[in-house]
Amino acid sequence: MSDYIIINDDLRTMQIPESITLLGVESDDDVNKILFKMPKEYSGFDLSTFQARINYMNANGDGDIYIVEDLAIDDDPTMMTFTWLVGRNACKYKGDTKFIVCLKLFETGTDEVVKEFNTTVYSLPVLEGLETTEAVEQQNADIIEYLKNLIENAGVVDFSNYYTKAQTDALIPTKLPNPESLIINGQEYDGSEEVTLTIDGTSEQEKSILVGTLVHVTDAVPKAVVSLDLYDVHGGDVSLASISVTNKNLFRIDQLANQVITNGITFVKNSDGSVTANGTSTDVDAMTSCYLDKYIFEIGKTFTLNSGKTLGSVAVNIELIYSDGTIEHITSQNAPQTFTIRKAVEGCIASVKISDTGVTVNDEVVYPQLEVGKIASAFVNNVYNTMIYNGSEMPVLPDAISNLWANSTAVASIEITYDADYIIGKIDEYITENLIGSGSSSGTLVASYDGVGTVTLGLG
Repeated sequence: MSDYIIINDDLRTMQIPESITLLGVESDDDVNKILFKMPKEYSGFDLSTFQARINYMNANGDGDIYIVEDLAIDDDPTMMTFTWLVGRNACKYKGDTKFIVCLKLFETGTDEVVKEFNTTVYSLPVLEGLETTEAVEQQNADIIEYLKNLIENAGVVDFSNYYTKAQTDALIPTKLPNPESLIINGQEYDGSEEVTLTIDGTSEQEKSILVGTLVHVTDAVPKAVVSLDLYDVHGGDVSLASISVTNKNLFRIDQLANQVITNGITFVKNSDGSVTANGTSTDVDAMTSCYLDKYIFEIGKTFTLNSGKTLGSVAVNIELIYSDGTIEHITSQNAPQTFTIRKAVEGCIASVKISDTGVTVNDEVVYPQLEVGKIASAFVNNVYNTMIYNGSEMPVLPDAISNLWANSTAVASIEITYDADYIIGKIDEYITENLIGSGSSSGTLVASYDGVGTVTLGLG
């Protein structure tokens, strides 16, 4: 009993025994098992029908989840047990890792959460470890020394050589000669042209306030989100919620199995997120599938679904289940499909599939992508993060955010402040620190702002 963390009968509090003193050591990965024990029933609910997960935040503030796979009835039939196999992300930094236990009951066949329980926040320490790159540095000493000499011998740069004066009196650098890159809109900014940032939302002076259940930033800039607030239907503050953050690809490739063999077709998920299909279909609807969060489908939002190919028999499909009981299929086989959400969505199943029987495919590669907007852009493997919003502290968000939403019907709207001033300051700071031999007086970054979401950056 002493080796278990006990979730109390109220499903809100836990007892951590003295024998459990730490979560692990920095960089530990899948070596420490934390055992939990909890009641099987609560207020008439059979909790064995719920899905258990650990929502955690490491000492650096990076949030993630662990899906429990071994929830089981204990020898005492009134109790259940499960295990948290602690991964590297939870032990990535020394310090306290915070965690809660979350129990969700889903509507059968959908991702609709009908019941949910959450404990309050607890923490366990991660001890300091030691990883060294000394051997790598020693092996590459000559290369490192060569690069250092290149930087040191670059000399003082005449800043005027890197500007051309246009009729608009805007000064644009032709090159930023430095060893570090600055990434804007997912690309390295070299100063050779103006940068346009599009922010999907309303504006307030130099800021853009984004409001909705799904917040979308067209061009993600690292660390540009400066505030985040969640509200209920009455306009009151939401004090606790789970939020999800992704890059532009909303298709949950991360949920697809590495290999699925179904109705004569073998689907293999590749390391870059693409899916390869082989075989001859022996029945209809051979597929590999996943669930998409219903909360991304905000009424009025337009999306584009794309298979990333122009020939072949395999398609990317999403099945939208609406609150009125109707179902709609959006399919992209060899061309992108754009659609707009017109009514409330209760669930969504996404798949890579062959719809007909007797179809043969040989190494057909599909690039499943769902994104906000009317244009199908270049494929990227999806990135999906979940974290806890507690209403008082700004969660530590990933550097670049394309989409953010809350996984709760209690959240009616999200308000994000996306600060153009912050972007300007970061780029100006970058130029000042990294342009060898230049000072802040050599050039000042300026921006024009159209008041409705577009910021154009340049030097003036």
